[in-house]
Amino acid sequence: MKFLRLPSLIILFFAVSCSSIAPTPAIPAGNLTTFTDQNKYYQIQLPKDWKYERSSGSHYYVDTFSSPDGNAVIQNIAYDDGTPIAGSTNAQFALDLLGKYFGVAGQTSSITITDTGMMNDGSERVNWMSASMDASGISFIEVRNDTIFLIFTVEWKNKYKNQYFNTLDQVVASYSIP
Repeated sequence: MKFLRLPSLIILFFAVSCSSIAPTPAIPAGNLTTFTDQNKYYQIQLPKDWKYERSSGSHYYVDTFSSPDGNAVIQNIAYDDGTPIAGSTNAQFALDLLGKYFGVAGQTSSITITDTGMMNDGSERVNWMSASMDASGISFIEVRNDTIFLIFTVEWKNKYKNQYFNTLDQVVASYSIP
């Protein structure tokens, strides 16, 4: 029994000592900028050198940030036409938006959902891929005040996943409501 306890104690000591080591941030703090959307629905920190574009329509607006080489994207879609959004329509509406913005020629069928899950804050996480675009992404779907539909997405070209995943993960971790 003593012989089993020593390796366990060594593993426990190693695990505790390693957990106190802070991981190196993907983006140094000096290279970050904070963005707050126009309605203060969300705030993120992202690399300063990413390109920002905004588009809008009668009931929506889209904030899009692209990496300098265009191989990673961060996007938030805010939609509110004043109509209450029922829980059963969230998934289809989100799939339609994903297809429109990340699919081929706006075809919903070009997006494949690979995993879903509920987050602690009540939003839903949707992992997806687009084989036709050779891209993948993670979207967070949220309804606020019964009529505001938000979909926050990070997307990367598959062959650039290793280059951008830590950066995108850091941006997602910085997401907050101001």
